[in-house]
Amino acid sequence: MAKPQILNDQELEFLTRPFQNGEYSKDRALELATAGCIAMITEPGDRMAGALARCLGKLAMVELLIDGLETRSVVEALHQRGQLDSCRQSFGDLEGTLADSRQRWLPRLSKSRLEHLFSQSHALKLQLLTPEDSIWPAGLDDLQDSAPAMLFVEGDLATLTKLSQAVSIVGSRAASPYGLQVTSSLVKELAEVSRLTVSGGALGIDAQVHRSSIEQKLSTVAVMAGGMDRKYPSGNFKLFKQVIEHGAFLSEMPPGVAPTRWRFLQRNRLIAALTPTTVVIEAGIRSGSIRTANNALELSRELYAVPGSVLSGTSLGTNALIADNKAQILSDLKYFATGSVSIPKQQIETSIASRAQDAIREGGFPSLSEVAKLAGMTLSESELALRELTAQDKVIKNLSSNGEVHYALKYAN
Repeated sequence: MAKPQILNDQELEFLTRPFQNGEYSKDRALELATAGCIAMITEPGDRMAGALARCLGKLAMVELLIDGLETRSVVEALHQRGQLDSCRQSFGDLEGTLADSRQRWLPRLSKSRLEHLFSQSHALKLQLLTPEDSIWPAGLDDLQDSAPAMLFVEGDLATLTKLSQAVSIVGSRAASPYGLQVTSSLVKELAEVSRLTVSGGALGIDAQVHRSSIEQKLSTVAVMAGGMDRKYPSGNFKLFKQVIEHGAFLSEMPPGVAPTRWRFLQRNRLIAALTPTTVVIEAGIRSGSIRTANNALELSRELYAVPGSVLSGTSLGTNALIADNKAQILSDLKYFATGSVSIPKQQIETSIASRAQDAIREGGFPSLSEVAKLAGMTLSESELALRELTAQDKVIKNLSSNGEVHYALKYAN
């Protein structure tokens, strides 16, 4: 008996060939078609869809969908694969959850919708990724059953290969001048060590992340909550064109899908998952940025927050993250970006060097013994201190008429 399919072989090849490199592969075509089906019928983060795809395989799941996703058939398939008990543990009332999923998914399952997904993706010059691709961002796998089935990418696909050292940066849409300045300075430091940025393309901090990255010639990734033909906000259209030229856009939503409040919230889990580190620059107590921070914590990602004024509403959320020990405080941008701090040599000095410096300043042009007397140190301590000051190029040595070395400060401070 032939297995049910939503596309015949000729349609499958016609629709998926533009997204295959080299010779046509039916296996690859089926990967794309089944992932596309799941992407078009589900909302972001649908755990039941992820669990069925994992336990049964995407192709078997789609075949069950075409057959009407009868609860008995799904339960039997899970039993045959030894996955029934684990699914019951995950979802409790498995049959009830399957029935609800059936009501949500089947009205969206149609050949015309799947054809539109591929034809519009081709028209928009998008590239389609599935978890089977080597270039698939590995961080998304940590989302487990909540991971997307497919990514729609616009721009430089190679950008996604550089996410292992990247930083996700989010913040308030109503950013303050302080927040915008911190964002620019942070991106500048990240550019020095070629750590690309990820954000959400929104107004305020997000836009500043992308704008500053472009100014620094640093690749940047913008994660959208809707389809690529529904980029939001439209006011950032000019910036979006620049992002495509200097990085990439990605979304888990097919073309034509509108960005909604729920999809924005779910989009944040992708921002947190894509990189090992998330930074919140400004955020209200209840905001999408705080949701991203919580996603990062759930995924065991590094989380940093920028402290701000206690009088600023846009810093209430970041200050709370720090106060509650959820986020590390980001107080040194260079150290954060590079993992090391550069301290000027003149700031590194022992206490005896400091005392010797004071003695030279007080004595005018003292000898070693005079430095020891003025500083209240032994001759050996003074000798060590003067050696340190000499190495730091802070003193000048001159010989007196009797051949004794005297010291003066090189810089009059």
